[in-house]
Amino acid sequence: MWKSYDDYIDVLRAISEPTRFRLTRLCAQGELTVSELMRIVGQSQPRVSRHLKLLQDAGVLESFREQHWVFYRVAQNSPSQQLVSDLLQHLPADDDSMDLDQTRLNELRDARAKLSEEFVETEVPDWLRLHEYHGDELRFGDAVRGALGGREVGHLLDIATGTGRMLKIAGPLAESGVGIDLSKKMVMVARNALAEADLPHLTVRQEDMYQMRFPARHFDTVTIDQVLYFASNPDALIREATRVLKPSGRLLLVAFTEAANAKTPPAVSIAISDIRSWLEDAGLKIVTTNVLPGDVLDISLLVSEKSKDR
Repeated sequence: MWKSYDDYIDVLRAISEPTRFRLTRLCAQGELTVSELMRIVGQSQPRVSRHLKLLQDAGVLESFREQHWVFYRVAQNSPSQQLVSDLLQHLPADDDSMDLDQTRLNELRDARAKLSEEFVETEVPDWLRLHEYHGDELRFGDAVRGALGGREVGHLLDIATGTGRMLKIAGPLAESGVGIDLSKKMVMVARNALAEADLPHLTVRQEDMYQMRFPARHFDTVTIDQVLYFASNPDALIREATRVLKPSGRLLLVAFTEAANAKTPPAVSIAISDIRSWLEDAGLKIVTTNVLPGDVLDISLLVSEKSKDR
C-alpha cells in the first residue's frame, strides 16, 4: 500500500523517463551491476549511475554491495514491485529498443552461465559427485515441498546455497528469499541458476554462515541443505540459523544419514541422533521427520520450529 499520493506520483515520474524505464525493466529480471547495465543500454557510467540513483531514491530499485560491485534489482516487497510488474505486462510485443536490450541481457547471462559451468566442472567435481546419493531429484523436490507445505514460506533464507538447488525448489513457494554462501564463485553459480529459473524475487549474497549480517528474528523459513557434513561447527551453525529465524518460524534441515542396511556408509553421513540434539540444544522443536531411503545413504528432512517466545 502506498504511503501517500505523492509517493505514487514520484515512482511514476521516475519510471516514465525512457532510459530509466529500460533500466527498470532489466532490473525486474534479476540482479545486475552498473557495468552490466552500461553494456546493455550503451550509456556512460555517470549517466547510468544517475538514473539508478533516481530510481532507488524513488523506491523503484534497491541495491546491495558485494565486494567491489553494487547490484541493483527492483525493490522487493514494496508497492513499486507490483506496479512495475503490472506495467511490464502491458508492453508492446515488438519494440526495437527493448528487443536489443533483451538480446544483450541474454548474451550477458550466457557469459555468466559459461563461467559458472567452467567453475563447477573444474573446481567442485568431488562435491557434485555427492549428488549421486540424492537419488531421484523429482522425489527430493516433492519431499521438500511436502515438508514446507501447510504454511506460507514467507521470507526464505537458504544457508550455504551452493548451486542454488534448494532456492530453485523452495523459492517458488516464497514471497522473497536470500541464498548465502561464503564462496564468491558459488554465489555466481547460484545467481546464474536463479536467472535461468526466472526467480527474480530471490537474491544471493556472500556471507559467513556462522556470522550472518542479518538481524535477529528476520526470516520466516530457513533451509540448510546438505551442509552439516562439511560444517566445522554444526551446532554453532544451527544456533546462528535459529537467531535469524522469527518466532514460530521453521527450519528445514536436510542431511545424509546412514542407510539401515549400509555396511560402509560414506563419511558424509551424519547420525540423526546428533542432528536432533543440535536442534533441541538451539531451542527448536522438531515437528516432522521424513527419511528418503537410499542404498548407501538415506536423506533425512527434519522440520523444526522456533517457539513464539524466542
